[in-house]
Amino acid sequence: MLSAPEEFIWGNPNPKELRILLPLAFPECLRLIDGLAGLATLVSESDPSSLEEAGSWGYGEEGFFYPFLTKGSQIRSRLEGSKSPFFLPRSEEVELFRDDSLGCLLSPVLLDGRMFGFFLIELPSQAVERQILLLHLLCQKVARLLKKESEPSTVYKLSEDVSSDPLGELIFRLGNGKNSQLEKFKESGSICISGPDSSGKKTLAKWIQKREFPGRPILTVSILPEQASKLEKALIDWEKMAESGTLILENSENYSLAQQRILFEYSQRKSGKSRLIFLENSGKKSTEEFLYFRSLLAENKLQLPAWKDWAKSDKIAAVQPIFQEVCELYGRPDLALSEDAIESLVGGISCQNLEDLRNAIEEAVLNSGSGEIRNSDLKKEGSKGISLPDPEDLDLRKAVEAVERQKILLADKLFGGNQIRMAKALGISRGSLQYKLKNLGLG
Repeated sequence: MLSAPEEFIWGNPNPKELRILLPLAFPECLRLIDGLAGLATLVSESDPSSLEEAGSWGYGEEGFFYPFLTKGSQIRSRLEGSKSPFFLPRSEEVELFRDDSLGCLLSPVLLDGRMFGFFLIELPSQAVERQILLLHLLCQKVARLLKKESEPSTVYKLSEDVSSDPLGELIFRLGNGKNSQLEKFKESGSICISGPDSSGKKTLAKWIQKREFPGRPILTVSILPEQASKLEKALIDWEKMAESGTLILENSENYSLAQQRILFEYSQRKSGKSRLIFLENSGKKSTEEFLYFRSLLAENKLQLPAWKDWAKSDKIAAVQPIFQEVCELYGRPDLALSEDAIESLVGGISCQNLEDLRNAIEEAVLNSGSGEIRNSDLKKEGSKGISLPDPEDLDLRKAVEAVERQKILLADKLFGGNQIRMAKALGISRGSLQYKLKNLGLG
């Protein structure tokens, strides 16, 4: 029977087996290259736009973070554009874990010109040709094994199966949605979804898009340009970005007369336009009303109920798909949600809408050990939002805040609240960390 390193090097494991074998085989690979410590990363199964650790050795229980490889950094950009391994000497910018490391050898895992991961090996001396060649061959082997995973039937392709989104289907039913409204959306290219804050409007918009135009892109816009000329140009630019897919336009009750007029005229174009899904917060009356625009929204509108008006059975039905999505996002397929925890989520006062429900589930998943999440593991007060933003959402400030909150929470869990270590891992000063903790409501 082959050992894990032998199976990894000489065998032909599938992508799932690769992710199991790589952590076991990595120490032997490191030894062959004469490395002191190192790590391997691969594209995340739950979030193909990010990388996650797939194997490491030599760091101890607390691990180690390389700030110079954060996304957008100069060295990360160099790595993404490199076709072969390269050596980085230790410097003020290149901080390494081992005191006796002279530098590190970096190599991307390339598949069809895209970086699907990378290897970092700390070395006691300048890299030689043999080490560079071995690491290059190792990365080529990983890329070949990952090739099956990048084909259309895998997680790297956006799923077109509407049945995989039971929450969207549930919200559509609660909004008394009719097939005729979906048909009208296909014909006219516009629909309005109205409801209270965090009632599932965006979730339903994505479900409609996925059902009626599977595989087509979608783009979310929270704020419109004020000037008419800029809005007209923005519509053309967004249309190109969404490849004539669908634009989700939030807060339509706040649009000015000029904005309403331009959007109405855009909706009347017969061809070459993006479809429009307007999201409107019910109970908030428009300060200005362009009659034709308001008529456009009224012609094909779905009205969503508030969370407090949901039947208990519907609330329970919403918990499981959100829980499964969160567990996949954080790589926790081992977790289960107990009946008493579900009862607490849908029957307590801490969850007033779908956003509260998701935040409570995310915090429980992040702070859990292993096994089953019980009622005692749930926070009784309202939880702060920590979700990663949708990749198609253009609200940059909201995206930055969400990412900061999530990374700080993960660092807090990893380092047990030690702010010195947290700040070092996050690449900021301790004072900045304390400010962010307070500003984000996490202190």
